[in-house]
Amino acid sequence: MSDVTRERPRIPGSRSATEPERRLPRGRHDLTREFVARTQRDRLIDAMARTVAERGYTAAPLSDVCAAAGVSTRAFYEHFADKQACFLAAFEIGAELLQTAVAAAYAQPATWPRRIHRGLDTLLRTLAAEPAFTALAVVEVLAAGTRARTRRREMLHGYLAYFADAPRRAGRPPVSRGVTEAAVAGVYGVIYDHVCTGRVGELPDRLPDLTYLVLVPFLGPAAAARVAAEPVVPL
Repeated sequence: MSDVTRERPRIPGSRSATEPERRLPRGRHDLTREFVARTQRDRLIDAMARTVAERGYTAAPLSDVCAAAGVSTRAFYEHFADKQACFLAAFEIGAELLQTAVAAAYAQPATWPRRIHRGLDTLLRTLAAEPAFTALAVVEVLAAGTRARTRRREMLHGYLAYFADAPRRAGRPPVSRGVTEAAVAGVYGVIYDHVCTGRVGELPDRLPDLTYLVLVPFLGPAAAARVAAEPVVPL
């Protein structure tokens, strides 16, 4: 294990907290206290995501999270005030990485509808590839207290920014903010249903439907259907 460079951040729950390369040596070693603390914290965040995904937030005792992380309860409290604080840390890290990936996909040069199509593709593929974090961020966040639910609302609100560049159809009134909020809520609802029914891996298959749902108020049925049927070229 190297104490020289910090590895690239990963979405919480993407790997086991107790993989051999993440274990700290016993006894005397020359690792810095900062490195040990960072490793323990990262392992607790991964363990939180996986434990909550498996058992649910309310049914996951802190002792199980610590056991999954290979970290003592005493050490846990050196990093987090309580279970909710650890949960929120996992949510924040994962949400930031997810939103960064979607924003990068959306930023690629293309017409607005195709940028939306690409952003949705990235969103769905990332969620499908990270089932533990997806369960935490989409379903279990609702059981994790007021602060967690507030962050969920803020995250969803952030997606409204992608509609700022939406075109206006000639001779039609502008699409209201309420409609764009409904489109975001509709995408979230489909994702939520897939998580609750154990079908997270099928989310990329819903790309045409969700693209159509988001675009139809702005383009009309025919144009929205054409974009929704297009393949997404990998970046």
